[in-house]
Amino acid sequence: MKNDLIERYIYALVKRLPEKKKEDISNELRGLIDDMLLERCGDLTPTGHDVRVVLTELGNPYELAEKYSGNGKNCLIGAPYYSTYKFVLKIVLICVVCGITCAEILSGIFSPSGVWYFAVGGFISAIFVSSFQAFAFVTLLFAFFYHKDIKINTYGGVDSLPPVPKKNEKISRAGSIIGICFSVVFLIVFLFAPQIFCVIISGQNLVIPILNAEVLRECWYILVMFALAGIVREIIRLIEGRYNFKVMLTTAIANTFSIVLAICWLLNTNIMSNEFLSWIPDVFSDTPQFIISIFNNFQLFLLVVILFAILIDTVETVVRYIKSR
Repeated sequence: MKNDLIERYIYALVKRLPEKKKEDISNELRGLIDDMLLERCGDLTPTGHDVRVVLTELGNPYELAEKYSGNGKNCLIGAPYYSTYKFVLKIVLICVVCGITCAEILSGIFSPSGVWYFAVGGFISAIFVSSFQAFAFVTLLFAFFYHKDIKINTYGGVDSLPPVPKKNEKISRAGSIIGICFSVVFLIVFLFAPQIFCVIISGQNLVIPILNAEVLRECWYILVMFALAGIVREIIRLIEGRYNFKVMLTTAIANTFSIVLAICWLLNTNIMSNEFLSWIPDVFSDTPQFIISIFNNFQLFLLVVILFAILIDTVETVVRYIKSR
């Protein structure tokens, strides 16, 4: 039986299951629902009331999804968060390991320590500490959602199920994953390997760092909070899967917080290295003046770029939410 309410129920149940399982489980559910309607109505055509009764008997689709995915016995993080938690945790840990690895390799290239076993020890330590911190953050975030009963997907009966989103209402899963990766890589690069931003003068065998690593590490807490705000925003988008009020509100709050952090960071710290600033006239002697001006005012330039990107993201989210209503 083809029914909008049935389709909404099935979509709510299978939307976060693995792709290879969705079709089989959808067909299984349709068959089960058809059998229940046949048993209830016999030869009569099922009414909307009959459909609601049958779907209510089946229960909460978000909790039923956890049974299909085999994740129903967890107590720290339970339905409907656990499957998304595992997925996000994998993304974050992969980003951390790959990011730290690249950062350490580049650090070794631009700032060789000279003692290989110190470099290897530092790499292993960085991987362990960063992975543990990432695991702790993601776990605590989802545990907070679960134990504080913060509803991401609420279920108040079959009539409360949202409609299947249209194509222009869906949030790209790949886009959310890229957003999480960007936040993790941003944090790793600025905290662990700022020396990769440098100018290499081959004729003089000279490497000039552009950023002041000490200053960046002194304001580590701002960088961490900035990255976490982006990660939380993308996690909510990943969970919801569509532009709605929760996504719009979360985006507005996270982006406002990010703007405040960016202003505090870039207006109150001198992230450019003094060595580079003193070398600008020599390094860019044959470069147009506007490029020299950008480097002389790099903090303001970076702030404008960040604010512009955040503003675009906020406006796009609000517009897409309005269109989806």
